[in-house]
Amino acid sequence: MIDEKVSVSETLAICIYLCEQHPDTCLYPTEPQEKASVHSWLSFALTDLEAPVWNLLKQMVFIPEDQRSPDLMSYFTHEAKNVISQISLNPTHLWIAGSSFTLADIFMSHALQWAKLCGIEINKEIDGYITRAMSRPAFLRAQKKNNQ
Repeated sequence: MIDEKVSVSETLAICIYLCEQHPDTCLYPTEPQEKASVHSWLSFALTDLEAPVWNLLKQMVFIPEDQRSPDLMSYFTHEAKNVISQISLNPTHLWIAGSSFTLADIFMSHALQWAKLCGIEINKEIDGYITRAMSRPAFLRAQKKNNQ
């Protein structure tokens, strides 16, 4: 992405840059404790969770069926289930990192949605979280615009 004289690559870096350019949004908190929680969930989403889910999704969607590796699919399924089982949502928080929807929710809800699409069993609590994230008016507007 190029913004005037600034060039930024990688999805997370672009998102953080945009959030910092628009601090009036609540997607990226400025308070250190809240920001630390968002950073922790972003790190979890992009390392622990996304890696097995994305690799499984690639096997299921982008590799021709006759070329898929059952061993890799089994391994990535096992890894994804293991990582998802580690997710513990705080019952006092509406969103992953607190009371406000943040950048962490965008990354976590999408990776978890991919896991569901891959047939990974998601518990009721996490499924409710995914549904809340994917039912937000802003998400629905973006989805509609993306599908035009």
